[in-house]
Amino acid sequence: MEHSARRAVVQALLQVKENEGYSNIVIDKVLREYELDSRDKRLAAAIFYGTIEKQITLDFYLSFALKNPTQKIDTLAEAVLRSAAYQMIFMDKIPDSAAVNEAVELMKSFGKAPLSGFVNAVLRSLLRQKASIQLPQGKDVQSLSVQYSIPAELIIHWQKAYGKEITTKLLESFSQKSEIFIRVNNVKTSLNEISESFKKHEVELIKSELLPDMLIVDGEGAIPNWEEFQNGWFHVQDLSSQIACHILAPKAGDKVLDCCSAPGGKAFTMAEMMRNQGQLYAFDLYKGRVKMVQAGAERLGLSVIQAERHDATEKWELQPDFDKVLCDVPCSGYGVIRKKPEIRYKSLASINNLPQIQYQILQNASKLVKQGGKLLYSTCTLNPAENEAVANRFLAENSAFKAHEFELPTGITRAREEQQGMATLMPFAGASDGFFIALFERV
Repeated sequence: MEHSARRAVVQALLQVKENEGYSNIVIDKVLREYELDSRDKRLAAAIFYGTIEKQITLDFYLSFALKNPTQKIDTLAEAVLRSAAYQMIFMDKIPDSAAVNEAVELMKSFGKAPLSGFVNAVLRSLLRQKASIQLPQGKDVQSLSVQYSIPAELIIHWQKAYGKEITTKLLESFSQKSEIFIRVNNVKTSLNEISESFKKHEVELIKSELLPDMLIVDGEGAIPNWEEFQNGWFHVQDLSSQIACHILAPKAGDKVLDCCSAPGGKAFTMAEMMRNQGQLYAFDLYKGRVKMVQAGAERLGLSVIQAERHDATEKWELQPDFDKVLCDVPCSGYGVIRKKPEIRYKSLASINNLPQIQYQILQNASKLVKQGGKLLYSTCTLNPAENEAVANRFLAENSAFKAHEFELPTGITRAREEQQGMATLMPFAGASDGFFIALFERV
């Protein structure tokens, strides 16, 4: 079955590259198609995510095994070589010979037998040399790029935006595994009840002092298959996203708008904070994603959520009487590269149009906030052009709003000095993902 697992990996790697799909969606779909057992699913996921995450580092290693490192390599052969190299360099439990032999057989099974000899030669050359290959140890951009497998242009961008010291800490934190955070659904259960029930799973629940009703899952498992998940006792949501909800602080009876809601995690958390009392409108651009929010709300028993389709860049047909409005806008996602490693390879040029879209969404949403109401702008990226620049433009062009100061949970620190009512969360400073939050009040 391991051959099927490795074949699934290569197919998923090709889909991510050719279709620019999100890694988590692609691998989930491919694994369902291959109907692998739980062991092979774990193997496939580990190789898949690791190969994407370490791509630049792997290419550095492979360059020593290629007769001409600058030569154009067949797309399939490239995916097979990278995934095999990942197993040989970063996975101790897989024999090198197995990785090489499987790579050769994969080329044949995909109908590229003439290239199997090339793949075999490259990997056997790597096998002979890998112990002597040393990663560059310098602190220059190119060395850091190879060490942490982050494109040089993104490292330069962060150094200009946040300084070299913070950038180095960022690179180190992004190379570490992210924790899994869950939000306990206080409408259906309690921390104690869910902790007791979880004892039958091969995981440990760690209570966090950062936020109420939040737990950290220590261990692995198919969370969607767990009875507690299916019964709506919790949903998975990153710490940084939960912090944003707690800063906006909706309460029972409030009228709330989540204008870019899917997949719905923040809407679910806010509805639970509201004790399922009041009104919460959750909108998204695509019907399929709206259905995702509806399904999640139904599973969690959150009847306060009304999910509908709407383009947030267009005018709202709603009354300007909302107590709280959340604008978690589409962004480049550079803060979540631990979970979606392919995002690190997104070029800066490809996101130039985002700040204008983000500003339009924020501007539209602001018209629905009542006097004294709160408006929260957030992104899951580390890019000042999408963060502070958008927030400052909004303040400059909307005298009806002012920045509203807030406190971060104890244990979460600001990595640098920032303007009133704004915070950039970073993984090495207590947060989980890179995240930006700006809070405004209508005056």
